Amino acid sequence: MRTMFVRLAFWFWLAILLSAGLSFFIAINLRLRPEHDRQMHHIVEQRHRLVARALTVYGKNAADLYERGLLVAGPDGTGTQDPYLFTAQGKEIVPGAPSAVTEAVLLNVRGLAPKPSRPPLSDVVIVPVQGPSGAYYLAAASTPPLGPPPFHPHLPLPPNAWVNFVVTFLIGGAVCYGLAWRLTTPIRRLRTATQQLAEGDLAARVEVPESGKDELADLGREFNAMAARIEHLVGSHKQLVRDVSHELRSPLARLTVALELARKATPDAASGTLDRIGREAERLNLLIGELLTLSRLERDGATIQRDRFELSELVDEVVRDAEFEAKDSGRHVAAVLTDPVAFEGNRELLRRALENVVRNGVRYTIAGSAVEVRLLREPGAAVIRVRDHGPGVPEAQLDDIFRPFFRVAEARDRATGGNGIGLAISHGAVTLHGGTIFARNAVGGGLEVEIRLPAGSGV
Repeated sequence: MRTMFVRLAFWFWLAILLSAGLSFFIAINLRLRPEHDRQMHHIVEQRHRLVARALTVYGKNAADLYERGLLVAGPDGTGTQDPYLFTAQGKEIVPGAPSAVTEAVLLNVRGLAPKPSRPPLSDVVIVPVQGPSGAYYLAAASTPPLGPPPFHPHLPLPPNAWVNFVVTFLIGGAVCYGLAWRLTTPIRRLRTATQQLAEGDLAARVEVPESGKDELADLGREFNAMAARIEHLVGSHKQLVRDVSHELRSPLARLTVALELARKATPDAASGTLDRIGREAERLNLLIGELLTLSRLERDGATIQRDRFELSELVDEVVRDAEFEAKDSGRHVAAVLTDPVAFEGNRELLRRALENVVRNGVRYTIAGSAVEVRLLREPGAAVIRVRDHGPGVPEAQLDDIFRPFFRVAEARDRATGGNGIGLAISHGAVTLHGGTIFARNAVGGGLEVEIRLPAGSGV
């Protein structure tokens, strides 16, 4: 978002500066080019007058020398002097004049000399002179070219031109900053609300001004409508789970009582069937209990009781209980490393969270292997790692195993007694304490679940 803001501000600013610079350049050229041409005309005229005066003196002297036979060609047969002397008919008296001078003299004699409307790049000055005998001659000299006019006239800029440019630069920057901020603010709000919604805050909404009539305001309203619909649907789903769980508790209790009465009244032959019914009823009772626990975590998480306790003692307790349950199946649970960590939170909720993760590992680790539990203290955090030696989980489903009722393999989970709620409860309990929980496939096989809690943060 910051990149978009900077790009908008930069391009708006650049557009303003280019427009201002182009306008400034055009205005300066339109204003100063006529002045430049006028000064060039003045310079040419002055130069022509000076050259004409010099030619008049030279021409008279050259005509006098010519009439006395003293004006001769150089060793190579050309004239050595510049300017050059011509007869009144345009004939060179001494050969050697440049072609441009010769052509200019002939045009002058014929009355076809051009009269330029702008300063010429090069010119030939021609002056008539009279010799001692009364005959007329033409003295001519070429003037050096002035060169093309510069693209930017070398003339003084208008007063305070640079001050005006700096003011335009600063004001344009401020305007572009405000415009970019104005355009990106609704997008920042929408992004913040989207992040909150993705993190589970279903009450997140975008602040939309009542006077907003543009497309971004419409987008914010549509987002709010979508978020409200999602909140309503999820709330209805949670309420349904709570209601169904509570409603099932009463008939389940009556079923348990009736089952005990049936055991007393029936012969031993039916005891196996009754025991199966009892196990299924107990499993259903546990499922309902976990559903209610998950519902309470989602509904009343902010009001849980928090106490300070030693996290390593909790880990040891869970490991001992899990080892007692796992040894009959040929599996083991071991605390590989535990560091002393003081923690403030709800001990029972964290026990349930860790217990569910460890039991999940016991359920899938291969017979004869051990589920390894580590508690490490890192700067500002307590880290619990639970690693089993089972088949692991496909990489694409590592995040999904913490969703309620998710099963990696339906047949396998039912065979091992999983219902897809235990890890969801662990995720809710850890998140409630400001921590994170995630899973990864361990090197060498198996699944490793890491719980990271903010130790010493006062939660």
